[in-house]
Amino acid sequence: MKKIIYILPLLFSLSIIGQTENSKKKIRIELLTIEKKTKDTLIGSFTEIYSGHKRIKAKCCTDFDGIDIFYIDTKDIVDNSIYMKIYGRKCKPYKKKFSIKDDLKTTVYLKYGKTEYNTKIKDFEMMFKKLNIETDSFNCGDS
Repeated sequence: MKKIIYILPLLFSLSIIGQTENSKKKIRIELLTIEKKTKDTLIGSFTEIYSGHKRIKAKCCTDFDGIDIFYIDTKDIVDNSIYMKIYGRKCKPYKKKFSIKDDLKTTVYLKYGKTEYNTKIKDFEMMFKKLNIETDSFNCGDS
């Protein structure tokens, strides 16, 4: 019985610590890329994410619905803001800053225009040479 008296406060304090700890370790970002004029979804768009003047993630690529879902560690986000650069095939590169405190679901409207990224053959050049996307993170739709 004496042991139970000592164990109960220990268990109670552990449950309090478990509840107060920040359980949100990653932010989920769902990105839909659409061409502004034609409203076509853009397949194979690349995304770079920066926070605090540092690139924290580079992603390939949007799926057939123009959607890319990925996760960012909250410890990498500086001042609750991220800056995204999105490269769509045959589209001008797009840049936008987001204030981020929780999961983000957004639609990005790219415009057809002058770009280096015009063909599917340019995918690998874009991934490996220009954006330095590691082969580990090459899986589309993965985190």
